Amino acid sequence: MWRQTQKFLAAFVPALLLVIYFVVVACMLNRWDSMVPITLIPVWAWGAMGTIVSLIGWIVFRGKAILYIFCLWLFSGIVFSEEARSIALELAAAVKQQPESDEKVPSKNETLRVVNFNANGKAGALTLLMDLEPGIIAIQQAPDEDSLTAIADQLFGVDRAVVTNGSNAILARGEFLATLSEPDSNTIHARLRTPTGTIVDITNLHLEPCLPSLGMWRPGTWEKLIAARLENRKLVRAYLGENEITSGKTGRIVCGGFATPPGDDVFRPLATAGLIDSFDAAGMGWGNTYSDDYAILRTDQIWISESLIPTEVTTRRAAGSEHRTVVCDIEIKKP
Repeated sequence: MWRQTQKFLAAFVPALLLVIYFVVVACMLNRWDSMVPITLIPVWAWGAMGTIVSLIGWIVFRGKAILYIFCLWLFSGIVFSEEARSIALELAAAVKQQPESDEKVPSKNETLRVVNFNANGKAGALTLLMDLEPGIIAIQQAPDEDSLTAIADQLFGVDRAVVTNGSNAILARGEFLATLSEPDSNTIHARLRTPTGTIVDITNLHLEPCLPSLGMWRPGTWEKLIAARLENRKLVRAYLGENEITSGKTGRIVCGGFATPPGDDVFRPLATAGLIDSFDAAGMGWGNTYSDDYAILRTDQIWISESLIPTEVTTRRAAGSEHRTVVCDIEIKKP
C-alpha cells in the first residue's frame, strides 16, 4: 500500500508544483488585477515555498522529477529575486578592491542625496536625518510642523524650504518655486530650485495599503486588494498628469510610501512615463523597508527621471519608525 502511495506522490507532487510554478510565472508577467494576491507575494517567498515542498517530497519518496522541480524553484527564487541581486552587488563591491594608486575621478555632474522617510508621527525619529546629509527629504506620517521646521533649520539653515500637506512633508535645501497639494490625499508636488540653480520636480505620495496577509485568500479581502490596486494605479496616473509644475526638461522625483511590493501593476504608470526605480538601478544590500524589524517588503521607493543618475541606493533603520529609510544618491546630468 505504501509503495503504491509513494509511487502516486512521486508523480503527483512534481506535477502539482510545476503547475503552480507556471501559474505564478504567468501572474507575475501579466500582473492581472484579478490575481493580485498572487503577485503581492515576493518572488523569493514563492521560491522558498517551492524548494521546501520539493525537498520534503524528495525526502519522502525520492525520484529525479522532484529533484528537477526543486532546482527549478531554487533557481527562480534566487535569479529573479531583486533581494538576491542587490545583495550580490554589495558583495561584489566589497570584494572588488581598487588599487591604491588609482584616484577616484570626481564627477562633473551635480550630486544630490534624496531621502524617503516615514516618521510614524514621531519627532524623535527625525534625528536620523542629521547623519545623512540630505538635499531633499520626503516624509510620510510627519510630526508637527514646528518639529519639521526645527530639523530643517538644523540641516539647511537659511536655505531651508518646507512644505506640508496632511501627514506628508517635503524638506529641502533651496527654494520652492511652486507647490501643489492634492486636496483628497496627503500627496504633495513641489518644484525646487537648488542652491546651484538646478530645477527638480518632487512628488511625495502615501498610497492605501495593498499588502499580502494570511487572510488575503478570503473572497472579501481578495476583492478589497483588487479595489486598492485599481485606486492606487489611478491615483499614480493622476499624479503624473500635466499640472502647473510639470516640465519635460526638468528632473523628476516621485517617491513615498507605495504600500505595495515592487513589480506590482501600480508602478506601471511610472515606468511608462520613463521614470526609473532607483533601487532597481543602483540598489545595494537589503532594500526592503517594511516592517522595520522584519523587512520583507520594499514598499517605500524613490523613482527618478532619466536626467537623474542613481549612483547608490541603500536603506537605514530609524528608531521609532515602522519603515526603513531609503537613501538615494544621484547625479544630475548637465545639459
